[in-house]
Amino acid sequence: MRKVLVTGALGFIGFHLSEFLLDEGIEVVALDGKVDGSRKIEYSEKELLFARNSNYSYVDALLSETSIDSLVSDCDVVFHLSVPPQIDGQRSGRLVEEGTLITKKILSACSGKRLVYTSSFEIFGRRYGRITERTPLNPSTLLGKLKAAEEVVLDCSDSKTIVKKVRLPLVYGPWQRDDHVFQHVLQTGKLSKNFLLEGERCHFDALYVKDVCEGLVRAAERKESSETFNLSSGREGEWQKGVEWLIRDKVEIRKNSSMTCTVSNKECVKKLSFNNLTPIEKGLEEQRNHLKKLTQLYPDFYPQQLE
Repeated sequence: MRKVLVTGALGFIGFHLSEFLLDEGIEVVALDGKVDGSRKIEYSEKELLFARNSNYSYVDALLSETSIDSLVSDCDVVFHLSVPPQIDGQRSGRLVEEGTLITKKILSACSGKRLVYTSSFEIFGRRYGRITERTPLNPSTLLGKLKAAEEVVLDCSDSKTIVKKVRLPLVYGPWQRDDHVFQHVLQTGKLSKNFLLEGERCHFDALYVKDVCEGLVRAAERKESSETFNLSSGREGEWQKGVEWLIRDKVEIRKNSSMTCTVSNKECVKKLSFNNLTPIEKGLEEQRNHLKKLTQLYPDFYPQQLE
């Protein structure tokens, strides 16, 4: 890869992916409309980190209002990470429509290139047993329905376009949003009331964000054909392990041990060599230390760090 476009580049994964690519000497065109007004400090901090890198160029615009063709004309790869803003149940139909229209726009502009798309384990819905890349989709959440609809769009790519669909569990690390369980515990010292819903949606799996970025880049480097990967840790109950490490106590996840679900990592290990993963304790320690730094820099914006 020589030059790439990253959509949602100031988001959680998008920022870390841009950093990863820049460290590899790859030119990054970062597209992000900065739609969340509550994250102004976060946006400015991230922009500051990239400001002096000559391989980084930022486009402050919404995907729906941008000429994608001109941005990708000299790019080798497009990483499509962004999702429409305001994911909530009150506008679910409209959200899926907006997402699929944008994905169609991206796909059209990427003809003859490589397109890496981040999907979610939420597309599988409530399920038991072993999940593979061939498991039928049965989404129940809004994000799951959006991602499933966008995957259908990507399945209609022309023969010249190489599409890599990469499905993700919960992704954690520095800059994780505070509506996720790990970050919520780090900021408040408490579990949210409905914390188990997150575990169920991600099938109790979790990956450190920098490992995810490496997996995305390895998928992009494969030029053979379009592929789908479930980027799984391959570890049973990884999300639960992270929760227990944070609260220093056990949590009961499943009352019936037979009603378990695991997402196979066979394909990502075989084709992406995705097996040298960050231990969850180490990843969460990095996330904790990052929050401590932010608390010191912006004491009026971030909550007092709990020990």
